[in-house]
Amino acid sequence: FQMIFQINRFHLLVLFTWQFTIFFASQQIFGIFGNYVPDWKCDDGPPGKSCNEYERCNGSITWVDPVFNSAAMEYKWICDRDYYMSFFNQLQFGGVLIGTISFGTASDRFGRKPVAIGALTLGVTALFCASYVTSMILLFVCRALVGLAIGGALVVVCTFVMEMLLPQQRMALRAFFNWGVARLMITGICWYTLEWRLATFACAALTLPAILILIFIFPESPTWLHTKGRLDAMRNSEKLVAKRGGVPYVPIKHRKLERNKTFCELIRSGLLKRLLVLWIMWFTASLCGYATDFNSGQIVGDLYFNQAIISILIAVSKMVLVLVDTFVPGFSRRVLHQGSQLGAIICFGIAAILKIVGYSGPGFLVVNTIGTVFIEYTWDACYLCAVESMETSSRASATGSCSLVARIGAIIAPLLNYVNQLENYGYLVYVIVVAAGTINLVQSYMFLVETKGIVLDNVKVDEDEFDESAMREEEEEMNELENGAKNGKR
Repeated sequence: FQMIFQINRFHLLVLFTWQFTIFFASQQIFGIFGNYVPDWKCDDGPPGKSCNEYERCNGSITWVDPVFNSAAMEYKWICDRDYYMSFFNQLQFGGVLIGTISFGTASDRFGRKPVAIGALTLGVTALFCASYVTSMILLFVCRALVGLAIGGALVVVCTFVMEMLLPQQRMALRAFFNWGVARLMITGICWYTLEWRLATFACAALTLPAILILIFIFPESPTWLHTKGRLDAMRNSEKLVAKRGGVPYVPIKHRKLERNKTFCELIRSGLLKRLLVLWIMWFTASLCGYATDFNSGQIVGDLYFNQAIISILIAVSKMVLVLVDTFVPGFSRRVLHQGSQLGAIICFGIAAILKIVGYSGPGFLVVNTIGTVFIEYTWDACYLCAVESMETSSRASATGSCSLVARIGAIIAPLLNYVNQLENYGYLVYVIVVAAGTINLVQSYMFLVETKGIVLDNVKVDEDEFDESAMREEEEEMNELENGAKNGKR
C-alpha cells in the first residue's frame, strides 16, 4: 500500500480526516432511518399502512414489529402528515445548498483550515442539539444547520484534503475512505442504538476526531498559501507536513503566481463549457443517487441487512476500483464516468421492468444494489474531475458551484419517492433515473475532458485546454517526485 501510493503517516491522517468528514456528511441519508415507518394496526384490526385504520383510532395506533424508533414514528409523520418526511430531507438539503455557496467562497478568501474547522464544529453542535430537542420545529432548525455544515464540509474539506495529497493518492482516498464505509458506519450505529436520538448523538461524537485532527495536526494548505503569495508561510507549512509525515523536507517547485480569478471571470473565460459539463454530471449523480437511496428503505426485506449489503458492496467495489485505476493505464476519468453511468442505466432499467411486472424478490435487491454501486462510481468521477479541472485560485469556488447544482438535484430527489406511493406507478422513479442518466452519458462522451494524473498546482485553463508548458512541467515534477519518494526523500 505504501509502495503503490507513497503514503506516510501524515497522509494517513489526511485520509482518516476525510473518512470522518464523509461519515458526518452521511447525515444526508439519515432519512432512510429517520423516516422509517413500520406497519401499524388499530386495536385488533389487520396490520398494514391503512390511513382508514389510523383515522379510526384517532391516531392511537400500535406499531407492528418496529426495528427502529424513528423521528417519523415519534412525531406521527404518516397519512395526512407524511409530507413532513420529505420536508425533513429537503430542509437539510436546502441547508447544504446554502453551505456550499457560503463556505466554499469563504475558504478561497480566508483559508482552508479555519473554514473547515468552523463548518465541522457547527455540524457537530447542531447534531448534539438535534438529539435533545423535543420540539419538531427545533428539530427542523437543527437539521437545517446540519445541512449547512455538510455543504461547507464537503466543499472545503474535500478541497483541503485533495491539496494535501499526491496525485496518485486521490484515487486511494476515494477507494479506501469512502461513502460505502460511512454508510455502513451509520447503519451499524442505527442497528446498535435502535433509536433516532441516540443514533444522532453517536454520529456527532464520532465526527469529533476530524475536528481535533484539523485543529492540532493540519497546517494551512500550502497550495492555498501559494495562491495568496504568502511564500514564507507556504514553506513553513510544507516543512510541517514533512515533519508530521516523518520524512525529510524537500523544496517543491511551484508554478508562477497568478492573480486569483473571480467566479464571474471564470465564466467569461474558457471555463464555462467545462463547468456546464461538470454541473450536469453532479446534478445527475445527486438526483439519481438520493432518489434510489431513499427508495432503498422501502425494498422488501430486513432494513439493516439491505443497507449493510449496499454499504459493503460500495466499499468493496471502490477498493477494486483503485486497483483497476492503478494497474490499468487506459482506465481514464472518462472511462470511469461513462462506464459507470452506462452500468447504472442498465441496472435501473431492469429495476423498472421488474417493478412493472410486480416482482419484488431478492433479484430486485441485487439489481438495485449493483445500480447503486455504479452511481457511486459516477460520484467518484464527479469529485475527481471537478478538483482536477480547476485552477487553484478558484478550485473551492468552482467545486462549490458543482456541489450547489448537486444540492438542487438532492432537493428534488425526495419528491420522486412520492411516486412510489402511487399504485401501479412505482416504476416511474427508475424511469426518471434512466432518462437523466442517458442524457448525462451523452454529454459526458461528447465534452468531458481527461484530467487523470494532473498535478493540482499546475492546472491552468486557457480556452478550455490545459496549458502545454504546465503539462510538461507537471510530467517533469512527477518524475522528480516519484524518484524522490522511492529514495525516501518525501
